[in-house]
Formats: sequence, structure tokens, C-alpha cells
Amino acid sequence: MGAVVWLGIYHDIAWTTPIGGLILMSVAPIASAMTTSIIYWLGASQAGSFDPTRVAFVLVGAVLYTHIAAYAYAPTLAIAEGKNLSVFPHVYITPRSSELYLAGRTIASFLLSFTTSIIALIVAYFVLSDVLRTAIPLIVTPLSASLLVVALILNVPAALGLGYMLGAYSLFASKFEWALPSYVAGILMVFSGALFPPSILPWPLSAFGNALPYTQFISAARDAVITGSLSSYLGAISYSFVSGLVLLGVGLVIYRASTKKARGDGVIDRRLA
Repeated sequence: MGAVVWLGIYHDIAWTTPIGGLILMSVAPIASAMTTSIIYWLGASQAGSFDPTRVAFVLVGAVLYTHIAAYAYAPTLAIAEGKNLSVFPHVYITPRSSELYLAGRTIASFLLSFTTSIIALIVAYFVLSDVLRTAIPLIVTPLSASLLVVALILNVPAALGLGYMLGAYSLFASKFEWALPSYVAGILMVFSGALFPPSILPWPLSAFGNALPYTQFISAARDAVITGSLSSYLGAISYSFVSGLVLLGVGLVIYRASTKKARGDGVIDRRLA
């Protein structure tokens, strides 16, 4: 597993210097956070309802959503890349070897996206404070930082579960494996509370959004660095972790069934042009 994690990190940033790679990988989350925050600022200013706390809400949600999107789809990308380069059959030595490989690549992507998300949050915070000429009310203490890190780590099972399910699809897709993850990313942006509370959606869509582990993860992160509510944080992160474990179990079942069928149908051993 450790070797796979290092392979994933090396694969993602070794084409340039590590520092340069991290800086370039930070551009997307920084742009996402600043764009959504400025859009809110423009709209709220025109309506006369600008609220710095809402900027903090959007800022944290945009950064964390980009973080989830960056590593939840690592299994899909790893399988697509392996199929196109004809290396996935070598990874699939045993029915369990590909699961460990995909988990390692996901953890590697998590470590990188974790770093770039922190960079993005810091940069966007200072730049937006200057551009919007307002103090963005984020709680920056050792405790809040620790709670944010814990929330990020406990969200890994949920992201990995989603990754295995999307990876199962990638085993059979002959091209455009990125399409379904892109659609899922758009759905998650609406339902995960990244930019607005799911409660504003009509029922049962609001219930669906609140039930997602990603929604509760983002809520817990906001509790850590915006509201400072420890009781709300514990409830949200506990639900996110437990439901994430359930999602991971479902993802593994689906992925194992798909790999069994793919091996039987000769899909894994097939060379792609």
C-alpha cells in the first residue's frame, strides 16, 4: 500500500518539481473558491444583503468541494489510465490487488488535495479579504485547525466508496470514463451543501442532500472554522464517518462484482487501441 501511495504522488507531481506541482495543483481550488465568493459578493451587494459570514460559508464549501472532487475520482482515473496504457491487467494480479492499488492511489490523491486545499483556503482568505475589503470571520486556532484536519481524514471512507463505484463503471467504459464522474460532481455540488444549504431544496431533495456523508463532512468543517460549535461538529462528523463506512462497504461489493464479471468477460485483459 505504501508503495502505491508513493507511486500516486510521484505520478501526479513528478513531471515538474514538487513545489511547482503543488502550486499548479492549487490553482483550481483557489480559482473555485474566489470565483464563487466573488459571485456571491456581487449578487449580495446589488441586493443590499451582503454578509461576511456567508462569504466564509461559500469559501469553505467551495474549497472542500474541490478537495472531494480531486480525490474521490482517483480510482476512475487510475483504471482509465491503466486500460489505455495496457498496465491494468498487470495490476490485477489477484481479485484483491486492484482494490489495494485503487485505495493507495486515492490516499495519494487525498494527501495532495489536502495540501492544495489548505493552500487554497489560506490564499483565498487573504486575497478575498483585500478584494472585498471585509474581514472574513474564520476561526483560526490550533483547535479549529485540528478539527478541520480530523474532518478531512474521516471523510476518506465516503470518498473511497464513491471511487470504487465509479471505478466499477470505468472497467466497462471503452472511452470517456471521465464523463460519469463529471456528472456526479455536478450533482454533488447541488446536493452536498457546498454553496448553499440543502434545506432550501424542496423535499425529498433536501432530505437526500442532508443524508449524504459529504454534506455532513462540509457541515462539520464549517462548524470547526466558522461557527465553533463543537456539539454540532461531533454530530455531523460522526454521521459522515459512519455513513461513509456504509458507502465504502457498498462500493466494495459493487466493485468486486464488477471485477469478477470483467475478468470473466475478458474486459480486464483486453487491449485498447
